[in-house]
Amino acid sequence: MYRLRKLISKEKKIFGVVGGISKYIDPDIDPVGLRILWVIITIFAAIPMILLYLILAIVLKPEDYETKKEEKLAEEKAEEMEKKVDKVVKETKEKEAKTEE
Repeated sequence: MYRLRKLISKEKKIFGVVGGISKYIDPDIDPVGLRILWVIITIFAAIPMILLYLILAIVLKPEDYETKKEEKLAEEKAEEMEKKVDKVVKETKEKEAKTEE
């Protein structure tokens, strides 16, 4: 949920709310499609959508959004590093066991 609390400054049109939501849903989709959907819904339910937008603009934190892709890549790199460390520790223990014999 913390990831949703960030707004996108690069994708920002007014407050960056819809751009932030689109990147939270899927970093690969273009926020323009979600903006168009937001406008269409706002035409039919103007007051609730405008209020929702303003509430989100106040609640969401204005920071650069780290996409899911970047987070996934960081997690994969961390897993790789953890495997390498485990391998080195295992090799070191094996060497110590051989030298003790």
